[in-house]
Amino acid sequence: MKAIAKTITYGLLSALFFSCTPKVPDTYTESRDLPDIYPDYAGVTIPPNIAPLHFIVDETADRYVTRISYPGGEWATDDREVTPGVGRWQKMLATAKGKDLRVEVFVEHDGKWTRRRPFTFHVAEEPIDPYLSYRLISPSYVTYKDLTLNQRNLTNFDESVIYGNMINTDVEHAQCINCHSYQNYNPARMQFHVREDMGGTVIAYDGQLAKVNLKTDSLISAGVYPNWHPTEKIIAYSVNQTGQTFHTLDLQKVEVQDTRSDLILYDVDRNEVTRIKGDPDELEVFPRWSPDGRHLYYASARFAQTDTAADLTSETIARYKDIKYDLYRRSFDPATREVGPAELVFDAAGLNKSATMPRVSPDGRFLLFALGGYGVFHIWHKDADLYLMDLRTRQARPLAEANSPDSESQGMWSSNGRWIVFSSRRNDGNYTRPFIAYIDKDGKGRKPFELPQDDPDMHRSFMRSYNIPEFMSGPVEVSPQEFATLIRDTEARPARQKN
Repeated sequence: MKAIAKTITYGLLSALFFSCTPKVPDTYTESRDLPDIYPDYAGVTIPPNIAPLHFIVDETADRYVTRISYPGGEWATDDREVTPGVGRWQKMLATAKGKDLRVEVFVEHDGKWTRRRPFTFHVAEEPIDPYLSYRLISPSYVTYKDLTLNQRNLTNFDESVIYGNMINTDVEHAQCINCHSYQNYNPARMQFHVREDMGGTVIAYDGQLAKVNLKTDSLISAGVYPNWHPTEKIIAYSVNQTGQTFHTLDLQKVEVQDTRSDLILYDVDRNEVTRIKGDPDELEVFPRWSPDGRHLYYASARFAQTDTAADLTSETIARYKDIKYDLYRRSFDPATREVGPAELVFDAAGLNKSATMPRVSPDGRFLLFALGGYGVFHIWHKDADLYLMDLRTRQARPLAEANSPDSESQGMWSSNGRWIVFSSRRNDGNYTRPFIAYIDKDGKGRKPFELPQDDPDMHRSFMRSYNIPEFMSGPVEVSPQEFATLIRDTEARPARQKN
């Protein structure tokens, strides 16, 4: 009897197992059209360690079947949402490294099956950095209590808060957090700013926490837009007097402008700031170090006040479309800390354009930046596109492989230089989402893909924008509570000004 019972049990388990595997249609009509899916992952190149590319079939049908074939096997589902598990997906990627996953979508209408044109995911040889951090912010312009700085494990769907405003915010005390930066992708060496009440710059360095005030009597502000030197305990900042103005008719809604800005260096060990000498009529912003730490790239616009009857802010607002930023760099000697003169890298104004957010690839060959019609905050500008310059030839071209009809901005390189992450509003024109694209050794890009989510439809109802996506080699280990205690209980230490 026991043997019979065991046989019956195995038979039931086998029947249950095979009954859960949907049958792929044997008879169907071929369609020349790709399936309508969201997110649009058809034909993308992906890392061999990325989270599952979950998607939803955006076609109304009576029934659905999707099959993903990989070397040595296949996986299928009859759900409209195509959501392979992390374990199964990792197996697919491991077998398909350097090859393709083939995706077939079948839809049934009135008892007849149609197979939409199959597509592939190409699995690259090169991995992506395992973590990504970003600021999540509601596009309300006036409230930021629910603003958070988050980190996401790119190999699965795990997401956690690095620090959130609500921890130290109540009715009487409000904050804003922004501008996170890491030294050479290292999450143990980071900084971010806390604005308003309890303000200061939070610096974490190998387990040591500090809160500093970088504003001195001779600077126009505390440090604003940062970038760590890749090897030295030095952070470059722009200091800015920034304001927002709003359009009543323009679809672009808001302009973010600087009326004054300069560049500074902050020595973390010495708690000392040094202003980089420059022309007072130059608006210098968004400094970025070269990977070898011997050049500091930045955007700069010349803006001389012409209307002596108006204040500088009013004239900046009135002439906002005249402000065109070029890209420059300055040499830097890590031993002497000497900064060289400004060298023009890309003459955007000569093209009647404006460039911003320069980022040099880890091998030092390519310069990634955003180009638009005017100004420097291209996240708000629908004409903004990503551009790529070969620094050996100084030839620049639009990165057409990644661009869309809407705004592209805030690009960053992975540590191996084979991937970029950037901000895009291509989905709806309102909310910024992170997109990832492969870039080969010759600077040729592939079709980008949206940050994968466990719920494939999540981004169509998620009412926050992602701001400043940054790759990381691992997670930030300092807890939100540790940051909160430092911010709440510690007075910001004043930095010294170097003469």
